[in-house]
Amino acid sequence: MRKVSVPVDMASEQKILLGVISMRQLIYVLLGGGAIYSVTPLVWSLPLSLIGNLMLNLIVAIPFAIIVILLGFMKQKKYNMFYDFYFITKLSKKTQTGVWRKGKRREDWM
Repeated sequence: MRKVSVPVDMASEQKILLGVISMRQLIYVLLGGGAIYSVTPLVWSLPLSLIGNLMLNLIVAIPFAIIVILLGFMKQKKYNMFYDFYFITKLSKKTQTGVWRKGKRREDWM
């Protein structure tokens, strides 16, 4: 049987936006941008100076940006998966409990 090597990584995500961002990453960017966009009018309505409002906007926007960058773009090196899949796997691990078989023969545990 003949073996042919594929020069492309078939396991990675397909980049849909200009070959840079995948659909999952685009959704994270849109959700994070929407969250920042919805919080910004609340910050601007506070009776502060222009510099105070800008600083408060940055302070509010930085946690959203960190969450988007962490979940969408950074990989867990040990398991070679993005952090969102890693956290989902860690959370679902506690619900996956097995039934342990007792006895050596099949009739003992059936």
